[in-house]
Amino acid sequence: MPTVKLFGNLRQYVDTTLLQVPGGSIQAVVEALCEGNPPLCEALLEYGHIRPHFIITLNGRHIQLAEGLDTPVIENDQIAIFPPIAGG
Repeated sequence: MPTVKLFGNLRQYVDTTLLQVPGGSIQAVVEALCEGNPPLCEALLEYGHIRPHFIITLNGRHIQLAEGLDTPVIENDQIAIFPPIAGG
């Protein structure tokens, strides 16, 4: 199963920093994350889509450089989800 690591305020919704989540694509992994965790889902999604300015990487590479949410994942992949960061 792919491993998901949540950063920033997203960590408050889970008990651990590394999650093993089933799925064959980034979209399927996000859906599996949301399935058992409505507060996390509310933080991640807006109208069924990833909220703007969230960054998702697969093995250190932004998914927008691949196939976006349709990017396939395999067993040992590492997915990182970063919330928007502001400041100056």
